Amino acid sequence: MNSELERKLWDAGKEEKAYNRETWYEIIDALLDDFQKFVGHNFHRDDEIQLNIENPHCPSFGRWIWTDERGNSPISVTWSALIGGDIVGTEESGDTFHVSLILFLFDTTGVNRLRLKTGESFLSFAFEKQSNGNGFWRSFGWCQDEWSEWENLG
Repeated sequence: MNSELERKLWDAGKEEKAYNRETWYEIIDALLDDFQKFVGHNFHRDDEIQLNIENPHCPSFGRWIWTDERGNSPISVTWSALIGGDIVGTEESGDTFHVSLILFLFDTTGVNRLRLKTGESFLSFAFEKQSNGNGFWRSFGWCQDEWSEWENLG
């Protein structure tokens, strides 16, 4: 991600002037370009982006991505993921913009979701700001769907 777009990402919600739709699309595409490099895998991007920019102090977005590569091997997988961003914060740290991505794996038919026997059902990632101000993608591994939010995703 170029430094100007990354600065805008970290400053989202803090500036008096809201970013326009085109600026948010550039930020989201840059994040997905970085994620594509991080995972080393090509994917498709949904044309529809859920974007909430009415309140300049609390912007948010969401966009689906997926792979449709189907292998001939019984151990091949496909996946879909949702990248989302919004303002989070605490009294101590103040508000900051947070970007996360949850990724769902499917068997070769693309119908059955893969889950661990211990209940974890998706892979979790976040784009985090380092001490030098640059962002990087971090993997949190397998996670449980604590609120059954994604239970019916198939």
